[in-house]
Amino acid sequence: MSNIMRKTLLAAAFAGACGVAGSAGAAAFTNGSFELASVDPGTGFTTLAGGSTAIDGWVVGGDSIDYIGGYWQPEDGARSIDLSGNANGSISQTFDTVAGQSYLVNFFLAGNPDGGPAAKLAITSADGSQTAANIFTVVPGVNTRTDMGWLPYVYRFTANTNSTTLSFASATDTAFGPALDNVSVGAVPEPASWALMIVGFGGIGAAMRRQRRTLAATA
Repeated sequence: MSNIMRKTLLAAAFAGACGVAGSAGAAAFTNGSFELASVDPGTGFTTLAGGSTAIDGWVVGGDSIDYIGGYWQPEDGARSIDLSGNANGSISQTFDTVAGQSYLVNFFLAGNPDGGPAAKLAITSADGSQTAANIFTVVPGVNTRTDMGWLPYVYRFTANTNSTTLSFASATDTAFGPALDNVSVGAVPEPASWALMIVGFGGIGAAMRRQRRTLAATA
């Protein structure tokens, strides 16, 4: 079996498995790195009050957030969020889901290094429930505006309806809150998807073994 044929079969098996998972939960989630907006934070930041929809796909809640431009190092792209503006704020997005489907949310947290407390508490939730608390602790002199020390976090939820509102909120009770960037959402593959992938790989292995036997017989 040629290398090209092997790659084609592997790609087909993987695409088939992903296709099942994708059809089960294609989420129209957008702008996870906050790059698109109707306002420009420039080289500093812009405070957005609760109710603002200036960041494409997102709604600001609570008191306010800070939309960060060049004020500190982003995790991805050029922009990020301080979930505390003048006080505790939040940001949320509603997107398509499939009831009963589980989803993984990957995101990065850091903390505003300009003031305390050192432990920055962010609350993640889906439709106001399935709540998870995450803490990023700012180490003075280590986590700075030029080296924020972003860390990856994972949140899992199960959709209850055909749309879900994902929210991130500050619970630091100061203007120096948790920083958020590079949010992505993906459906968790159903068991049938993994079974399809295993069957596909098994078929590839069988085809390769038959090819080797044929070559040995004709040698």
